[in-house]
Amino acid sequence: MSDSSAHLTALLPDGQTGVWRLDQDSFTIGREAPADLILPLARLSRQHARLTQVQRVYQLIDLNSRNGTFVNGQPLSADQPHRLKDGDEIVLAGLITFTFHDSGETVDGPRLGRLRGLWVDETAREVWVDARKVNPPLSAAQLTLLNLLYQAPGQVITRAHIIAAVWPEVVDPAGVSEEAVDGLIKRLRARLRETQPEHDYIEVLRGHGLRLTTPAE
Repeated sequence: MSDSSAHLTALLPDGQTGVWRLDQDSFTIGREAPADLILPLARLSRQHARLTQVQRVYQLIDLNSRNGTFVNGQPLSADQPHRLKDGDEIVLAGLITFTFHDSGETVDGPRLGRLRGLWVDETAREVWVDARKVNPPLSAAQLTLLNLLYQAPGQVITRAHIIAAVWPEVVDPAGVSEEAVDGLIKRLRARLRETQPEHDYIEVLRGHGLRLTTPAE
């Protein structure tokens, strides 16, 4: 059960204003039961569209409706989830217009962003992987290394760069052993895989360094 304050508002065809709290993880709109919001309008499909909550991010899916689902004027492809943002306008069948409200999305949106990807908040010492928070938090050294990669996506980060960022007090890079660097890399990769085992975000390029990768869309 969701504890979010997210909700929908709409001006109904009869002139009444409706407000529906999204207080469950799945919320279906349609013409007939078992839809959660039943609107007996001929242009709506029996099960027209569904909102789902995934890690505090709301998605809208068109359920192969006859007359379509639109977000901010753009049609949704059937069964392709669309991430909703605070203030989005949802039109069902060209007949009824909803507005999506989620004050928490303004706060969490940057870190949750896409449903896939990595987000680092160095100030809050938080890391999110594919909309999942890494918990417990990374160590200071792990966070420093990850943020180094995060600030240069796709670029190769050499061991010299790693040592300079993680061990700034060391004047001679030779003073940091390969075992120390390798151990830090291994532990960081393992922590990220604990949160998202299906994609390795850190690619090791032997003889060159590391780089942050992105999952295939």
